[in-house]
Amino acid sequence: MDQAIANSNNSATDAPTDNLNMDNVEDLDVFVKELMDNMQTRFSRLSDTILGRIDDMGSKIDDLEKNISELMEQAGVESPPTTTLSAESGEGMKRSGGTASTGTDF
Repeated sequence: MDQAIANSNNSATDAPTDNLNMDNVEDLDVFVKELMDNMQTRFSRLSDTILGRIDDMGSKIDDLEKNISELMEQAGVESPPTTTLSAESGEGMKRSGGTASTGTDF
């Protein structure tokens, strides 16, 4: 009979603990979802910033190439043909003396 009382006491004390655990789990779930949303927002902002800077850098490089070509024309120097480098196939690369050259020898 003492064991029955002990079991009933244990089950009575386990019920509030289960409710607390459920609340903690729900709170944790909400916290994790909010954290993930915040991380996603930060990631999106950083991605947009990085892509914007890459676009700006690309525009600046294009302008620089244009300016160099204009200066070379003014100086009477024949500009080398422009080549597009391909990382996979190595197209546009010349072999000379065991080193790779991009065709922009100055």
